[in-house]
Amino acid sequence: MPDSLNLIQKRRLHLQAAVGELGARVVAALHQSVTCLKTQERELAERIIDGDLLINQQRRSLEQECLVTLAAYKPAGEDLRAVGACMELASELERIGDYAADVARILVRDVEGTLPAEPVAAIVELALEAIGMLEQTLAAFMANSNEATLRAAVANESAVDREEDAFIAQVLERMRADAAFAATGTYLLWIVHNYERVADRATNVAERAIYVVSGHTPDLD
Repeated sequence: MPDSLNLIQKRRLHLQAAVGELGARVVAALHQSVTCLKTQERELAERIIDGDLLINQQRRSLEQECLVTLAAYKPAGEDLRAVGACMELASELERIGDYAADVARILVRDVEGTLPAEPVAAIVELALEAIGMLEQTLAAFMANSNEATLRAAVANESAVDREEDAFIAQVLERMRADAAFAATGTYLLWIVHNYERVADRATNVAERAIYVVSGHTPDLD
């Protein structure tokens, strides 16, 4: 880090880097869960569930570092907003990681047999959109990007909501027509909702990042 940076600025950069590392682990878990949805590989599902413990530990460590920074360095202004945002993003990212683990648990513990290809493909498309939003938002946060860039990163959130609504309608229609599809349909609805929540929380991340650079918190929902 440049010598010209003062101690709090160095701490801020360190904490932002830690958020980036946690975010990368969460994004990797989400991509693994999409692969697991397509393959229904039990071993992969178990690895995702086990990996969630590491995400939880990393979150607690990052929160502790944020608290120590607040107490020891007493940041102000944008630095204070950044440290506070890092602590909040640790919680947001840990919860997003839970969605990947929840999908894996459904696949390994609830689903019996092979999920139908067409609804799985629809969920995968939605999931990749939501994960892409999170990736772009984290990249913008790490780069201290401006508000316009952060808003653009989550511009597809409404589209993801509409896709989920359309998917739910199709699955419910099939469930009404075929009672034997009820359990499978329920699992599909649980899974798609987890990925829709990724998009929602990516929007939360963008709101906190905008607060850091601008001092105000927009409502992006």
